[in-house]
Amino acid sequence: MIAFLRSRRDAEVPAWKRMKIIEGLIQYRETIQRREVNDLLPLKKKMGEIILIEQAKTGGLDSIDDVVGKINPNEMDAIQEFRRSMRRAGLAIATERSYVKKLKAFMADRGLNCLADFDRIHASDVEAHLTDLAVDGNVSPSTQNQAFHSLLKFFELVLKREMGKIEAIRANKNSMAPTVMSPEEVGQVFEGLEGVYLVIAKLLYGCGMRISEAHRLRVKDIDFANKQIEIRQSKGNKSRLVPMPDDLIEPLRRFVKTREALHEHDLANGTASVYLPYALDRKYPSAHRELKWQYLFASHRLSRDPRTGRIHRHHLHASTFPTHLRRAVEQAGILKHVTSHTFRHCFATHLLWQGTDIRQIQQLLGHSDVKTTEIYTHVRNPHEAKVVSPLDRLVREEVAGIGCARAD
Repeated sequence: MIAFLRSRRDAEVPAWKRMKIIEGLIQYRETIQRREVNDLLPLKKKMGEIILIEQAKTGGLDSIDDVVGKINPNEMDAIQEFRRSMRRAGLAIATERSYVKKLKAFMADRGLNCLADFDRIHASDVEAHLTDLAVDGNVSPSTQNQAFHSLLKFFELVLKREMGKIEAIRANKNSMAPTVMSPEEVGQVFEGLEGVYLVIAKLLYGCGMRISEAHRLRVKDIDFANKQIEIRQSKGNKSRLVPMPDDLIEPLRRFVKTREALHEHDLANGTASVYLPYALDRKYPSAHRELKWQYLFASHRLSRDPRTGRIHRHHLHASTFPTHLRRAVEQAGILKHVTSHTFRHCFATHLLWQGTDIRQIQQLLGHSDVKTTEIYTHVRNPHEAKVVSPLDRLVREEVAGIGCARAD
């Protein structure tokens, strides 16, 4: 454990994140393994001291390098330029990380060391790389698609030229129906959640949101007058409108009021600010201090943007909701593999069971292709005419035969 924590420290993972690792292990031992945790308590105490030291060095503020990232001058020039281009285009940090990783793999595969080396790269090189991933790497279709789209974006943003037609061997795709809870199970999970986590869960299920979309909701996205919510910066950098469930109107009003009070507090302290995409921040230099741009589900701690030095109040950390969801699922005694995304699957499937047109569901989910939405048609509807198993039919006939023999 100590060696792992040291490796995280050497990788410049901040102390508060290393504390999360310790706390997670303590919770796992106590709740799952039912084992003593006394050997971990000194580690937790020591990490608490390290956190205080780090906070003193940074003025009590945590870095949000995992949110906006740093452009490392020691990285290859192609990677640096790709990062800059993606940020100018407003791509999410998660997309940036994924695309950079895939570009690095391509450069290693083709023996490229700098941006100038791409002058000799053509569609055939991309095609060969993607084929190697499928044939030799045995990667999943999603991994191959990420590699393709990362290179496509690099050609578009950095090289400023067309990639050309690609006819690589495609990775085999396993068609699996998504995990879906029954409406009753969804209600049982809700019973194990409260506060902000209950509201987020209801948004995921009631609006078909991804967890990242719920996290990135800003105050201005909640339209009470028209009873709708605008989901911005979704997958593919598209926006869409979804109806606001009646059950969430009052809870969301309360959250907006609470967020307004917190913003007033930040204004009074001179710390009112929020992260905005590069282009938007340049166009509206004062917008980051306005209430309407603030994240609705705000973090309780402030963070410093390592690129600008600006102090921000970011949204809830990505790990908090899954932790509370996991506890609620265990408390409900549900043995299915339930994640944040399961609520989105439930939203689509339950609408389909109610007779909602699949094209409408496609729009609500923000799918560009209806074929993606059609996966929900493979989930069996328990309300349809029940198919009797031949085993049950055989047993019933045998029982009926025995009953008739006894009657004779």
